[in-house]
Order: sequence, then C-alpha cells, then structure tokens
Amino acid sequence: MNLTFLRHGTTDLNGKGLIATKLDYSLNDNGKKQCIENIFAKNDFSTVYSSPYKRTLETARLVYPYSEPIIVPCIVQRDLGILNEKYKKDYTREYLNLVREYIVNPEGAETLNDIMIRLDCFFDYVRLNSSDDDNVLVVTHNGIMRIIKKYYMNETNNIESENLGKFTLTLKK
Repeated sequence: MNLTFLRHGTTDLNGKGLIATKLDYSLNDNGKKQCIENIFAKNDFSTVYSSPYKRTLETARLVYPYSEPIIVPCIVQRDLGILNEKYKKDYTREYLNLVREYIVNPEGAETLNDIMIRLDCFFDYVRLNSSDDDNVLVVTHNGIMRIIKKYYMNETNNIESENLGKFTLTLKK
C-alpha cells in the first residue's frame, strides 16, 4: 500500500521563531487557501489519518473533503519538554542541531526511541486496517515526516517538509 504523508498548512505559529510548541493552533487564512488550492481527487485515497491537532485536522478536511479523517494521536509532533514554547534565538544553532539529531535530549523531551515506538504502532495499525492496494493519506507534522524519511526511508537529503509538503512511502503488509 502507498501512504502519502502531508504536512499541515500554514498557521500563525509559522515564522514566529519557536523551537516547538504543544499549542493547538488552527490554520490561518493562507493555510486554508493553500489547502483549497491543493485538493486531491475524490478517489485518490481509501483512508485518511490525521494527528489530533487543529491544524492537521483542518488540513485533512480541506485537501480531502470526501472522507472524515481518522484521528491518530501517535503521529503528533515530538514533545520537546522544556523547549516547548521557547524561541530559537535563545539557543545556539549547534545546540538546536544536537536536539534535532537526538544527540541531546532536553529535560522532559521525547527520545527518538519514544517516537519510533509510536510510529511502529501506527504502521502496524495501518497494516491491520488496510489492504495491499490501498492509497492512504496521513496528515501530520514536519518532525514526524523528517523521522520517517530519515529512519524508515534512509533519506539523508531534503528531509525537511514545507507546509503542504508531501512524500509517499510504500508499506508492505
């Protein structure tokens, strides 16, 4: 089966310089416009999964209005513990890169292993609830997409996803 991963549309948080946030922002007008301009065809997907955040649910509903998304908490963005709601400008680029590469784990932050366990559970769930020829849409966050590209697809270049950035992963039963 093919899983198309899609990053949510733009919110008012984008460009604010936050490292990470657990705040649940909706799409802004530009994000809604992005989604409406990128609607998928009616029969493109058999199932749609979404992180429970407002921005991902709104994106899923706008880009694929033919099917209500199934909410899956295990594809939420990484919890960065004490770095949530902190600004990038207050930390060195080197430190932030170490955090992003899971070499340094801030207090209270999820580890790479924590997230890999969540993603393995998600992939198992999809396998159990889909057939080999299904096309599935998954609306999630840049950090989750980055982990999938790097650790499940062995990509090392272009692992960042812009808003509404997407890629496809073939998943075997």
